[in-house]
Amino acid sequence: MVDQHNQPAPPAPLTVGVDGPLAAARRTILREIEALLTRAREDQAQELMQAVYDAPRIMVLGAGRSKLAVDAFAMRLMHLGLTAHVSTDVTCPAIAEGDLLLACSGSGHTPTVVQRTEAAKQAGARIAVVTANLESPLAALADIPVHLAEYSQDFEPDASSQFVGTLFEQGALVFFDCLILALQRAHHVDPGEMYARHTNLE
Repeated sequence: MVDQHNQPAPPAPLTVGVDGPLAAARRTILREIEALLTRAREDQAQELMQAVYDAPRIMVLGAGRSKLAVDAFAMRLMHLGLTAHVSTDVTCPAIAEGDLLLACSGSGHTPTVVQRTEAAKQAGARIAVVTANLESPLAALADIPVHLAEYSQDFEPDASSQFVGTLFEQGALVFFDCLILALQRAHHVDPGEMYARHTNLE
């Protein structure tokens, strides 16, 4: 459409109503994440919180989108004043007895994650595993297992509307952020102190 001055008319405004496709997708995703985290066991979360706070150093490990979630967790641990490393970074030191390795994998079968967790176990580190599969090789290595029970990969009996693995990855990111807020509150960490630790090299 053109106006009387032969100029193209502005595009119609994008309306995202309660019945639009984006709104429907948002409701589905938020509902699924809420259901996933509601099923998470509080005792497992609290044990992980305590282990994170007590560890002299925390190393995080994941692959793909699970890595993005757990790397973000390491960043926030640094903001809290804890010593955290991403295990695949070239600056990550050797893991040792007393350290905590936090491995994140929905399937629990990712070869590199399982192999590196085995190496950390042999070095005497404590192992925490966040996974959707407690029957996996990775979960078998855990001193502290945390189960985020995504819908089964065969889509039975309840299928996530999202591509397989997506719900676990979303849930893991939010779960880790919940841990950060809980740690911040429990130990009275001032937000200003956290901000002062944020990188100034961006």
